[in-house]
Amino acid sequence: MPAVSVVLATHDHARWLDGAIDSVRRQTLSEWELLVVDDGSTDDTRAVVQRHATDRRIHYLPGPHLERSAARNRGLAAARGALVAFLDADDRWLPEKLERQLAVLDAEPDVPLCYTIARFVDAAGAPLPIRKPPRAIAGEVFPVLMRGNFIILASVVARRRCLVELDGFDDTLPVYGCEDWDLWLRIARRHAVTVVDEELTLYRRHDGNTGADALLRSGLAVLERRYAETGAAEAARLSHAAARARLRWYLAGAVASTDRSAALPLVLGALRESPATALARPALGALAALLLPRMAERALRRLPL
Repeated sequence: MPAVSVVLATHDHARWLDGAIDSVRRQTLSEWELLVVDDGSTDDTRAVVQRHATDRRIHYLPGPHLERSAARNRGLAAARGALVAFLDADDRWLPEKLERQLAVLDAEPDVPLCYTIARFVDAAGAPLPIRKPPRAIAGEVFPVLMRGNFIILASVVARRRCLVELDGFDDTLPVYGCEDWDLWLRIARRHAVTVVDEELTLYRRHDGNTGADALLRSGLAVLERRYAETGAAEAARLSHAAARARLRWYLAGAVASTDRSAALPLVLGALRESPATALARPALGALAALLLPRMAERALRRLPL
């Protein structure tokens, strides 16, 4: 029985997939299984997986294109480990990642989720000046998490029983892009989370990342569902309007470095939703990205959430 099941859902990302698989195979922890869930790929995904056919820990699960939540849930259903890690084809792990996280989860048996700090990299794998989150956050994180998703999917190891109890990823969301944030919120509403305060996950930024428009629509759908729950606003310590505005500020900051014209409508939308949020950290970061030199922008991004 593997100590951890790695669910790697992928759709037409064959160009990245070999490196993702290699980063699993290089883990210092060897008791894993890798479930490559092919979400209806039309490229060379199958051939890439077959290059690793001699490693019996790797399993290929082809299926129709049903989108990422359904694909990850299919991997979760096939997982045999008591712990489940998630990885996307375009992201990478440092070799000690799983070993560090399993040690933390062994020491904290009541905590269902452990994440690591993520370092953003560019399409070629070169480090970018973005660390997420800037500072490690653990414990009762629901109020902070409602202000913005600071947990990168590929950084997570979670207890399978908790994921199953919560029915995994919500494949009924009308738009995909923030389905991981939705799941982390459902976990954090009930449980504490823990963190390995090391940059053990590499998150790749490239032209194929989910666009800001889809992320906005998906994020707003997630917020609508969470705020429809009894007591959510009180638990979040944030009004619904402020939460919607902060989402726009975060996205504006993310796109401003490459497309300032796309950031401006997000800024205006945030100001319409909740003018008071203009003094919040994501707003300062977004405005810095739009208006200030890069050095000042980076300093503001390091402020606490």
